[in-house]
Amino acid sequence: MKLPAGALFARGFAADARTERALRAGLDGREAKVQRARFKAALRALAAEAPARMVFVDLDGMPEPGAAARELVAVCPVGTVLVALGADDTARFTRTLLGHGIADYLVKPISAAVVREACAAVSADLPDRAYAGRVAAFAGSAGSGVSTLVAAVARAVAGAGRTASVVDLDPDGGALSALLGAEPAGDLPALLADLDPISPDKASAGAGPAERSAAVAPDGYTPPVAPERLDAVSAAAGDEDAISFVAWPAAGAGEAVREPPSPAAVRALLEHLANRSHVVLATGISEPETRAELMQHADARVLLYEATLPSISVAVRCLALLGKEHSTTLVQSHPRMRRSALSPAQIRYALADRRPDVVIPFDPALHAAAIGEGRPRPPGKGYREAVREVLERAVGGAEGTPIKSS
Repeated sequence: MKLPAGALFARGFAADARTERALRAGLDGREAKVQRARFKAALRALAAEAPARMVFVDLDGMPEPGAAARELVAVCPVGTVLVALGADDTARFTRTLLGHGIADYLVKPISAAVVREACAAVSADLPDRAYAGRVAAFAGSAGSGVSTLVAAVARAVAGAGRTASVVDLDPDGGALSALLGAEPAGDLPALLADLDPISPDKASAGAGPAERSAAVAPDGYTPPVAPERLDAVSAAAGDEDAISFVAWPAAGAGEAVREPPSPAAVRALLEHLANRSHVVLATGISEPETRAELMQHADARVLLYEATLPSISVAVRCLALLGKEHSTTLVQSHPRMRRSALSPAQIRYALADRRPDVVIPFDPALHAAAIGEGRPRPPGKGYREAVREVLERAVGGAEGTPIKSS
């Protein structure tokens, strides 16, 4: 999170004198402000003040850690590092906090050394980048269930009290619009064109995606965009206020074949959105090299395949282009049938012995919805558990998160 000049490094709220002293000693030498205040008073202060990079909040007296975490996340800007303090040292309490956007939990009584360690971890671990949220890229062959999974993850993020931007980069439009109950808004092609750093000579020569990718602005530079333009291309996803949807508008009659956007333009768009939402979920690029480049620049990568040779071939090529240095969550999906014609041994052989990290089972309710049969029903337990596993790997924080039907 980029802060204005003179902004505080840390803000601390303690419910008792001992914790207040530890915070003051641990933050000594940094731009910090510590005061005695319980949770509700801390929320009011955070809502009224300029943001700090770190916030320490005492949760004594708060029996529901998930609710407290959601209130904190809601009142602090994206990118604020939230550290909770409390006397409850149970695993459930801690996991719930970490699963709802809290970066660290310090069990009381705390010491100045523990506070200093928490600050050092933030200073060392936060990447030097132009955005504060988290970008997760999803890819897979057609029909492998990518759109359904992205919609489910977005709803899970919203259910955990965080905001999500879902970006469908398919120029021809995908299934996410119907799954999220949102129509594309604004002129996304015009915005992507303005974010494209392609040089005029390459433009006149009709550069393709690979050439446009080479025409990148200096490292770390993201072309500025007025907030109003991002608002214009972001549509609310049905009744989910925490989810925004960004996608290409429907093609007009007789419109020429649309060129895919350049990787540099898409990266700039995702960075801007990641300064507005806690999580950005991007999908829809089918051109292999462009897709691999965008996935390489994401914070997390999720690759789906069906247990068929054509779908596995797409996954294998994508993994090869990504390279071993880019860890990827590999997901075996069964969107259309319970069993595959391929044996487990054949699947392992086709994947060069790479095993899936997550297996999404066939779900009758989702299959019926996909083919337009019957009334919509919530997905089963196996599907929900698989989505939670993907959520934990790609986004972080699945404990107690509701998984709704797409």
